[in-house]
Amino acid sequence: MKLALVGTGRMGLATEAVAAERGHALVARFDSRRPLLGARDVDELEGAEVVIDFSAPAVALDHVHRYCLWGVDAVVGTTGWADDAGRVRQWVEEGGNAVLAAPNFSLGVAVVARALAAVMPLLERLDEYDPSIHEVHHAGKVDSPSGTALRLADVVLGGLSRKSRLETETVHGAIDPAALHVTSARTGQVVGEHAVALEGPADRIRFVHEARDRRAFAAGAVRAAEWLPGRAGLFSFDDMVEEMMGRPSGG
Repeated sequence: MKLALVGTGRMGLATEAVAAERGHALVARFDSRRPLLGARDVDELEGAEVVIDFSAPAVALDHVHRYCLWGVDAVVGTTGWADDAGRVRQWVEEGGNAVLAAPNFSLGVAVVARALAAVMPLLERLDEYDPSIHEVHHAGKVDSPSGTALRLADVVLGGLSRKSRLETETVHGAIDPAALHVTSARTGQVVGEHAVALEGPADRIRFVHEARDRRAFAAGAVRAAEWLPGRAGLFSFDDMVEEMMGRPSGG
């Protein structure tokens, strides 16, 4: 498969390495020195079948619009435009292409999210357990809490009637029992750690994912690029994972 890479930072370099290992050709690269938005037309993608985009939040939405105008399939790891999802879906319908967007491409995180979802019906009946989420990333990460932490929070909020809202700020005093506390730390070169703790009166249950290398995310992004051709619509990483599990995907 011919791939184009947008964003050649640490995630981009990891993606390039994984793509090569899986036998794909990287035919075009774009970054701050060669911006995608400076490309004259689709020909500058050099025949790429799928674009993998790990660029910056400030340009992500414009990049997605460009892919749809060009009718090119794209895997987008730069998110933060959830409020514009309706507009993006319309662009994709008009372009007839496929876009898969996700804050995290780790299959390990997908395993943790599904394991967490599986225990929610029982946890709903065990009100003595109080959930919380904590995530740690490198000092250069610009968003907080992470998209993955919010994804895990959605699983908890969707499964527990006693939790109705998120609290992502430091709490000075007693916390609202209906709030799910999601906390963050930014330090050093941590690739990514996410922990969901279920605190009981006599024990603690933890669901933890620790990313040791960015290749964990790059591998998922390349798999997503392999999955997209022949499809049309706006997809999530969950759509791909659900199909891997033998269930129909959305789009």
